[in-house]
Amino acid sequence: MPEPVRCDVCGKLFSSSHVSSHKRLAHAKDKLGGSTPERGMKTILEIYDSLSAENKKRVLAQLASLEREPS
Repeated sequence: MPEPVRCDVCGKLFSSSHVSSHKRLAHAKDKLGGSTPERGMKTILEIYDSLSAENKKRVLAQLASLEREPS
């Protein structure tokens, strides 16, 4: 029978049969798709390609407004 176990990263309680899955999914090191900027950019572009035409326009408008703002 599974026993309650604490995640050694966040301290939350999980079943001993689920804690390894939780750690792998919730505490992954590379959430943007990789440790290199190239892999991260590739992931961003893949997500962008999956958007509807309307949402693509919204993303482009938001990016353009970031370019106009002074740093």
